[in-house]
Amino acid sequence: MKSVKKAAAIIMIVILSVCAFVGCTPQKTPKLQTESLYFSKQAVTESPKWVTELEAAKGAEQLIVVAGVDKTTAYVTMHEKDENGKWQQLIATPGFIGQDGLGEANINDCYTPVGTFTIDKAFGLADDPGCQMAYTKVDDSYYWSGDAREGMHFNELVSVKDVPGLDTENSEHIADFDYAYQYVLNMGYNAECEEEKGFAFFLHCFRVNRTYTGGCVGVPENIMKFIMQHVKEGCKITVDSLENMKGDLDA
Repeated sequence: MKSVKKAAAIIMIVILSVCAFVGCTPQKTPKLQTESLYFSKQAVTESPKWVTELEAAKGAEQLIVVAGVDKTTAYVTMHEKDENGKWQQLIATPGFIGQDGLGEANINDCYTPVGTFTIDKAFGLADDPGCQMAYTKVDDSYYWSGDAREGMHFNELVSVKDVPGLDTENSEHIADFDYAYQYVLNMGYNAECEEEKGFAFFLHCFRVNRTYTGGCVGVPENIMKFIMQHVKEGCKITVDSLENMKGDLDA
């Protein structure tokens, strides 16, 4: 019995010692601090030569480059001219493109459109992250119109409060994409609003359960937030294959 009591006392001393060392208060699971990740804090570097030589870089002050690598994946970078007129790369990331790859976008297929466009709208389900463009925080009433009838604002962001007759069945309900549409930039494709060319081609957060998009460009949420904080009026976005751009991922 004495030996049992002695062993129990030793065990208790060990437990108390460990508690004194690590603290006996419940340990909370640490929150993921995405802003501290290296991925969100890439150093600003000189833009690769192949980017500065793109046709889209001529006359632009800010440029997002979507270079298709495989059918549904791309290398996405953001660039800006400094005070001396030299191109600087602000950030780079892998991203996803349309399920059908790059091509001639239309109302029926899932191609990501090839070409150079001007970003013209910033919005999202999240609070304004500090966007330098005018930002619209959307609610459940917002749709991206797919209604080509007169007065229905085809290929524009609308609220059914303002457009009560909107064909919501053929429009994109923003709130249905609660993860992907936290932060969104309209790419500016089909600014002419021609129905057969399609609608709702965005740069947005990618969906965690998809390795492709419906024709948009998707990037990680923390990268999208960074882009939202730095994008300015007049920013261009250019989309093509890495091969056609004569790009080099190791440049």
